[in-house]
Amino acid sequence: MKFDICSVGSALVDFTFSIDREYEKNLITYGIPKGSMTLIEKEDQEVLINELIKMGKTPDRACGGSGTNSIVAASLFGAKCHMTCIVSDDDHGRFYIEDLASNNISHTNAPIESKISSGRCLVMVSDDAERTMCTNLGINTEFSTSDLDVERIKASHYLFLEGYLVASPKGMEVCTKAIDASKESGTRVSISLSDPNIVNAFKNEIKTLLDMKCDLVFCNEDEALAYAETDDISKAFQTFKEISPNFLITQGSSGCIGFDGKNEFNIPGTKVDAIDSNGAGDMFAGAVLYCITSGSSLEKGAEFGCYAASKVVGNYGPRLIKDEYYKIKNNFF
Repeated sequence: MKFDICSVGSALVDFTFSIDREYEKNLITYGIPKGSMTLIEKEDQEVLINELIKMGKTPDRACGGSGTNSIVAASLFGAKCHMTCIVSDDDHGRFYIEDLASNNISHTNAPIESKISSGRCLVMVSDDAERTMCTNLGINTEFSTSDLDVERIKASHYLFLEGYLVASPKGMEVCTKAIDASKESGTRVSISLSDPNIVNAFKNEIKTLLDMKCDLVFCNEDEALAYAETDDISKAFQTFKEISPNFLITQGSSGCIGFDGKNEFNIPGTKVDAIDSNGAGDMFAGAVLYCITSGSSLEKGAEFGCYAASKVVGNYGPRLIKDEYYKIKNNFF
C-alpha cells in the first residue's frame, strides 16, 4: 500500500481553555512562558487543569500533537496518510486512536498496557489569540525505534518528522532510524522545528537530523531566528538556504517566505480576526504537504497553506469540522 505522507510524532490529547489577562499573571508566577510549549510533570499539569475548572472554565478536548494535527489536515484535504506514534490503553489513548481512524488515517500500533498514561497537552488561549501549551508526554517518552513502522515509511512519498521528538534520546533515535529508512527507499524527508524553546535547547540534535537528510523544513519566524542565532530574518533566510533545498518560514498574519531550490518567494497573509492561533502552523504544514504530494509546486502549496491557516485561527482549537476542509480546498482551487 502506498502513502502520500507518513508522520512520526507524539500522540497527545489537547485540553484547551480560554484564559484572560488576569490569569496570564499566574503563568508568570508559575514560570510558564506565554506563547511557547513547556514540558510539565503530570501532577503539575493536573493542578493547572483543576485550577481552571474550579474557575468555571470548561475545556475542549481534541486529539493533538503537532504531527497529528498536520496529518489530519493533509488527510482531510485528500492525501493518503499514516501516523506512527504510541498511546496507552486508557481513555485518552483509545480516544486518540478512534480519532485517527475517523479521519481516514492508518495506524499500526495498538494501545499499550502501561502504568504510564497517554500524553496530554494543556492549551491556554489568551484574549490576543496566543496559545500557551503545557505538555505532559506520558507514554510518548517510551516511543522507541521498535515502534516505527519502517515499511510504511518506505512506502510513502514524504516522511514528516515532528521536531518535538528531539527532546528525548529515544525520540532522537526514532528520528534517525526514520530518516535512514527514507534514504533506503527514496522517501523525501520534511521536518518541522516545532517550537523556539525546542530549537534553543536542542539545536545540535536538530542539526544532526538536517545534516542526515532534509528535503523540506517547516518553521515559523521565531524558530528560524533561534536556529540561525540572529534577530535578522534576512540573515536567517540565508542560513536556511545552506541547510535545506526547500524551506518555508511562516510569519503569522504576514504570510510566509520560502525557497524551492531555485526561487525565493513571499506569500502575503490573509487578514482575519484571530481567535486562537493554536494549530495554525500545523494546518499550514498539512496543507502544504497535501499540495506537494498532489503535484503542486512548493510556492502554490505555501499559498494554500497560508489560506488554510487563516481559516483555523478564526476558531477555537487546532481543528475544524470535516466539512470545512472540503470547503477550504474547493474555495481555493
